[in-house]
Amino acid sequence: MLCQNIVKFQCLLIILNFVDISVAKFIRGKDGWSHEIDLEEENGLRIKWKNSPIDGNGERWLTMEVFAKTNGYIGLGFSPHGGMAGGDMVVGWVDSNGRPHLKDFYATANDVPILDNSQNYELLSAYEDEKGTRIQFQRKWDTCDENDMKIVTDTMRLIWAYSPFDPVERDNAVTNLQWHGSKSRGALSVFLLDDPFAAKFPDENDPHVKHWDMTMDDSLIEAEHTTYFCKIIKMPQLDKKHQMIGFKPILTPENKKNVHHITFYECYIPPEHGNTASVFEKHLNTTGGRCYTPNMPPEWTKHCVTFLFVWVAGSEGEMLPEHVGSALGEEHGGASYFMLETHYDNPELRTFRDNSGVRIYYTDKLRPNDGSVMLMGYRITPFLLLPPMQKNIVTYGICSAECTDMTIPEDGINVIISLVHAHLSGRKIRLRHFRNGKELPPIAEDNQYDFNYQQSRSIKNEIKILRGDELMVECEYETVDNNRIVLGGLSTKQEMCQTFFMYYPRINLMQCTSQYEFHDFFKGLNIDEVSGSVLNSIKMPYNPHLLPADEQAFDPPDNAKELEESGDGPLFKSMFDQLKIEAPNKWKGMTVGDYLKQANWTDAKFGKEVESKWRNGRHYAYCTGHGRQRIPLKNHIIPFPDIKEPLSKPVSNVCRIQSGANSTSNNNQERNIRFNDSILKAVSGSVKLGTTIFDTSIMALVVITWIV
Repeated sequence: MLCQNIVKFQCLLIILNFVDISVAKFIRGKDGWSHEIDLEEENGLRIKWKNSPIDGNGERWLTMEVFAKTNGYIGLGFSPHGGMAGGDMVVGWVDSNGRPHLKDFYATANDVPILDNSQNYELLSAYEDEKGTRIQFQRKWDTCDENDMKIVTDTMRLIWAYSPFDPVERDNAVTNLQWHGSKSRGALSVFLLDDPFAAKFPDENDPHVKHWDMTMDDSLIEAEHTTYFCKIIKMPQLDKKHQMIGFKPILTPENKKNVHHITFYECYIPPEHGNTASVFEKHLNTTGGRCYTPNMPPEWTKHCVTFLFVWVAGSEGEMLPEHVGSALGEEHGGASYFMLETHYDNPELRTFRDNSGVRIYYTDKLRPNDGSVMLMGYRITPFLLLPPMQKNIVTYGICSAECTDMTIPEDGINVIISLVHAHLSGRKIRLRHFRNGKELPPIAEDNQYDFNYQQSRSIKNEIKILRGDELMVECEYETVDNNRIVLGGLSTKQEMCQTFFMYYPRINLMQCTSQYEFHDFFKGLNIDEVSGSVLNSIKMPYNPHLLPADEQAFDPPDNAKELEESGDGPLFKSMFDQLKIEAPNKWKGMTVGDYLKQANWTDAKFGKEVESKWRNGRHYAYCTGHGRQRIPLKNHIIPFPDIKEPLSKPVSNVCRIQSGANSTSNNNQERNIRFNDSILKAVSGSVKLGTTIFDTSIMALVVITWIV
C-alpha cells in the first residue's frame, strides 16, 4: 500500500463532455463532510467536500477529497461552462516509487493546460492501493490568482478525469501526461458553498412519518420533443391534520434523461365559486393525458395552480426545516386534490412508457408553521421575446408593491427555500428585493445558471418580505448561437423567467407576476399598431375590468397555455405570423413574424435599443391567490421599479491585504515545506517510501505530451 499526498487536482478535458447530472448521486456528507457525489457505479469516481468557517484573516477554505478507480493520475477542476476553456485545474498522481505529485494548471482554450506560476492547493493526505487512489486537499475560496476560479455561491461546474498512466515529473518538467480517454472524464454542476438539503430524509420506520407515492401509470410518451403529461390525484384519507415535510423523485431509470421537471399543484375552487370535490372527484378514474391541449378539462388549468412543490432535473428532492410543514387537506388550509404535471424533454424523439413520479413525506406530528410555495417572475407568454445573436439580453418579471401591500400580513412572510428557473438560453437569474425604493440583498441569485442542475437552495438566515415590498425577477439570456427568435413558452426550446420560493406563514397569494404592457411591447420593436384574431384567445390588450363578469373573479392563465389549449400548436409557435402591422405605414400589411425575421439582429446596438425600450416600458401586473383568484389591483399597469438606492455589494478585502505576487509565491513555498515535513512524518513507517524526500515546490516549466 502507498500512503501519499497530492495537493491539487483539476481536470484535463480536451473535448467538452458532460456527465448527465442524473447519473451523479448526491448524498448528504458523512464523517465530517457536508457534501458527497457518488459517481462510482457509472464512472468509478467519488467526490467529497466541506467548507471551513471564516478564519482570523477573513478567509474561508474549501477542502475536497476524490477517489478514483485508478493507479494513474487524477484531475479535478472548476470550469465556467463545463469544458477546458477558462478552467482552473489540478492534476495529481502517485508514481511507482510511492512519491506523490500534484500540480496546479489552468486552460485558456480546449487545449493543453498551462502550469500556474502560483500553486494554490495544499495537500492534506493521499492513499493508493489496488482499489484505487484517494487524495485530499484544500484551497482558499479566493486565491487572488487570476488563473484560479473564485469559489462562489453560484452553480459551479466541476470537471474531472483520470487515467491508468502516471505522468513523469523531472527537472521542473512534466512529460507523458497521456490523454485520459473518452470514458474516464466528465463534468457536473454543483453548489459548492451551499448545503443543498435543509434536513435529512426521514427514517421510513418512524411511526410519525408516512409516505405517499404518486407516479404516472405506465403513461405513453409520444415521439415529440416536449410533452407535458397531467393526472389528477386525491390525497389519502386522513382522520386529522397532517403536514407534508418533504419529497424526493421516483424516476424510471431508463427515462431519467427525459424527465425534466415534476410539478405538484393544489386543486382548489373557492367556496363562493363551487365545490372542489364535486368538480375533481370524477377525474380520479382516468390515468391522465397531455396537458394544455383541447382535450384537457378546462378546470385543471383554471383551478390547479398553487404549487405544493416543484422538482427539477438535477435535484435529489427537499426536506423542509423542522419548524415548517405544508398543510394537507382542504379543511386544514391545504388541498385534498392535486394535479401531477410531468414535463418530458425528448430530443431523441423516442416513444416510451413512464412510471416516474414523487414520494411525499408527511406527518401528524405537526410543526408550528404552515408554509406554501409562491411563484414570481415573467408570465409564460410569447411576449417574452429573445432576439437571435445577442450576447446578453435581460427580461424582468415584477411583483408590484400594491400586490404585497394587499396580501402580506403586517409581520411579513419568511422565505426559507428558493429555486430559480429558466430554459436553455438562461445564464443568470436573481430575485431582487426593494423596500421604499431601497434595494436589499437578493433573495435568490445564480450567476452561473445551469438548465440541467436546478437544485433548490435552503436559506439558513430566513429572509423577511414585508407588506408593500416590491420584488423583481431578473433573467439574463444568451442567444449568440441562435439564428432564430426564442419566445416564452412551455418547451425547453422556448424560455421562462421564474423564481419559486417556500415561505411561511401561508397567505392567499400564490403568484405575483408581470409581462410587458401590450402597446409598449410593440413600441419597443418600433411597431405602433397591430391586428389579428389571435389576440382574442389571449385577452390582449389586457384589461381585467373589461372581461366578462363571470371571468373577472379569476386571473387568466399564462398566454402560452391559452394558446396551446386553443387547439392549434403552430398557432402558438408562430403567433406573430398571425398578427399584421397596421402602423407605421412603411410596414403596413407585413406580419410581425416577417418583420422580426428581416430585422437586423446582427447589429448589437439595435438589440440593445429594443431591450432598453422594454426595460423602460410598462408592465401588466398580476396578483393571484389560491385557485387562481384575481386579487383586484387599482393599478393593473405598472412602471419599472423606481430604484432610489441600488444595492452596492461589498468588495472583499482578502486580496487587498496581500502584498503581491512575490509574497504569495514565498508563502506558497513556505507552505510546501511545512506540508512536506508533515507528509514525511505521516508516511515514515511505509516500507515503500522509507525516508524519501520529495519536492512539491513550484514548477517553472511544464512540457506535456497529449494524445487527442
